[in-house]
Amino acid sequence: MRERTPMRYARPAVAALLAAAAATAGCGPSDDRATVRATTERFLTAHAADQGETACAALADDTRAELEKQESRACADAIGDVELEGGPVAGVEVAMTGAKVDLAGGESVFLSEQAAGWRISAVGCTPQGDPRAEPFDCELEA
Repeated sequence: MRERTPMRYARPAVAALLAAAAATAGCGPSDDRATVRATTERFLTAHAADQGETACAALADDTRAELEKQESRACADAIGDVELEGGPVAGVEVAMTGAKVDLAGGESVFLSEQAAGWRISAVGCTPQGDPRAEPFDCELEA
């Protein structure tokens, strides 16, 4: 197996999404929170079971494209190399068209609402300081 360089980003967009989610925590419609949770759980289950096509279907187009660019291979073949702690969903925050899902393992997943529905825009994210104010370091992000 080819050694992979983790994709680590601390982007302002993630920090801005987190700030918006914190400001409106609990304000998202319950059906959005349920959909965000289901999308995240579907992705994590597929990732753990090495079901690349299913895992990649949950990713935002630009996130999938970034993975394929970094790994020089199809998403379904590369997604299994993304290192994730995973764990059960510990909390879901929805703010307008963005969402943050905290996992019991300590990582977070960020999603964005797109024409095709809620899609994962960043996974394997850990806070770099105060999780309410600092950017996140993510294993995969566009």
